[in-house]
Amino acid sequence: MLSAVRGAAVILSLGVLATGCAADGSGDEPAAVTADAAGTSCQRVESFAGTLRVGNPTPMPPTDASADRALAPGEVPAGMVYPVLDAVTIGPGTDSEADKVTLTFGGDGSIGWSARFVDIAFRDGTDVPAPVSGKCLLQIDLSGVDTGDIWTGGSPVHLFPSGASAIVEVFSYPSDNHLAQTFIGTRTSTPVITVDAADPTDTLTVTVDAALR
Repeated sequence: MLSAVRGAAVILSLGVLATGCAADGSGDEPAAVTADAAGTSCQRVESFAGTLRVGNPTPMPPTDASADRALAPGEVPAGMVYPVLDAVTIGPGTDSEADKVTLTFGGDGSIGWSARFVDIAFRDGTDVPAPVSGKCLLQIDLSGVDTGDIWTGGSPVHLFPSGASAIVEVFSYPSDNHLAQTFIGTRTSTPVITVDAADPTDTLTVTVDAALR
């Protein structure tokens, strides 16, 4: 299940979060993934959505923008700068049976986010599934965002926990047309998901607990 969305995240240092896996995917890959075909045995269907404010959530428009011209549908102001997803990390949660994925942002503006369980991890606008395994697949969509340097050359970031974990793996696509997607594969078919949108720390934290206790 997805628990109620909390407005303030439990704060851990980035150093602690990085112990689960470095942002470049240097964690040890599991020798074998003990999971069914991705998403097929999942017993969760919930979804949540919200807005994360980063830095100054209402940045000033460019000084050369015309004040009296209405924008056409789909048009953005000249010089529009979006918040940036700088890093995705796996780290331990506060509970011994929980782990967390932390998405860290920089810049200014508001980011729309959603989290939902899916049967297949399709990248937006394609019919090619992402190579992510798990009994449940949690899809996180971020709108109005660009991605940082760890997505070198536009390649996805693939992360694995360094030890026993409620998370099988994390697969994160770079932003395409200001939409970034991250998929989390879970170890069990009944995970409890908590999403913390912590405005003061410019992070979105997804905690995965193995099961409801």
